[in-house]
Amino acid sequence: MNHKDMEQSPILISLIPNLMGGEGHIIPYHISVTKAAKILNWQHIAIVAPDSEISDLPTNWYPELSGENLEASINPLIRILKFQDILRLSFSIANELRKYVLIPSKFSIVFLERFIHVQLFALLIAIYLIPTNNLSVWLLYRRDTHKDKTGWIYKILNKAIKNKLKPGKFKILTDSEILGKSISNYFQESVTVMPIPHTEFIDIKEIHQNNEVICWWAGTPRLEKGWDVVKSLVTCITEDANKICVVAAQSSQLISTIGGVKVKLIPDNLSNSDYLNWLEKSDIILLPYDVNAYKERTSGIFTESIMAGKLPVVTAGTWMAKELSKYGIEELIIEDWSQPHIIVSKIIKFANSLELKAKIQEIQKNYQDFHTVESYARQMKKLFDASDHAENSN
Repeated sequence: MNHKDMEQSPILISLIPNLMGGEGHIIPYHISVTKAAKILNWQHIAIVAPDSEISDLPTNWYPELSGENLEASINPLIRILKFQDILRLSFSIANELRKYVLIPSKFSIVFLERFIHVQLFALLIAIYLIPTNNLSVWLLYRRDTHKDKTGWIYKILNKAIKNKLKPGKFKILTDSEILGKSISNYFQESVTVMPIPHTEFIDIKEIHQNNEVICWWAGTPRLEKGWDVVKSLVTCITEDANKICVVAAQSSQLISTIGGVKVKLIPDNLSNSDYLNWLEKSDIILLPYDVNAYKERTSGIFTESIMAGKLPVVTAGTWMAKELSKYGIEELIIEDWSQPHIIVSKIIKFANSLELKAKIQEIQKNYQDFHTVESYARQMKKLFDASDHAENSN
């Protein structure tokens, strides 16, 4: 890359208003964004709200955002009236962005991938407080936000942010083709589908258990992730139930039943190495997710399980089920989770099926081509080049 290219390369700024105590995808996702930026010779920083549960942040992460909890459980329409807290977040965003958007001949991209409407409102206020000549805003929508009661607020905020920027500088992203079509229709904006980049599991090898099928129900227990289904499963007593061991988070408080499915409880928040260890040990990834919650939205653990060559067992009608159907792997799709003795029998059958493992390898190859840091970097470059072209054509 020559000197001119270096001058034109942008700085990518991840805004993270809530680290969620390290739960979920947030930290590994943005670490992968850093890796993608390095491939392009871009600078990447993350500006985050401080989190008392996280002491060891990457060196390019700065805990400088206002720490007010704008995600507390209150009516979402009332939440927008917490104007003082919103302003504090706005001013903290603006103060940090001033350090970067005022750099001469430097393009700046603000990237927000996990947010609610009040945090988006705070960003809107912030960009009215700073120069926007060289500023782009990329918003990644993960959920079917357009179906929420507050969907119209996101639509208004999207338009307001877009109008404040130069042509081509506002981008809406998602990580689901199905969701992309829906939110594109609702927001009346083009949507770019991004890879899921935090999938460094290609080298995982299969570990053969001693006649025990390890089923991992990963992540923090929630009803939309099938908590009731898993509770029912671990109380199932059949002849073969004790061949299955369900691994779940400590906070699920699942208990084994004599003669039934075994239970292994592990910490809610795993280190990266422990996470990979359990992914490697698992035969089955349990994804009994609610069809309404996951009809269009993606699942990180589903993608990771495919990348690792594991068998995900999913609910019919979800995004995960549609992904499996693309490759003719309908066997792993469960229409009805309400009969645990049937589910136990199916799980054991799945774990011993060489045919299913061969089918998973086919989808695994396709995922390994798309859901990578390198693929993510290519999409970032396309977005940046498109925005630059849009501005120059006006």
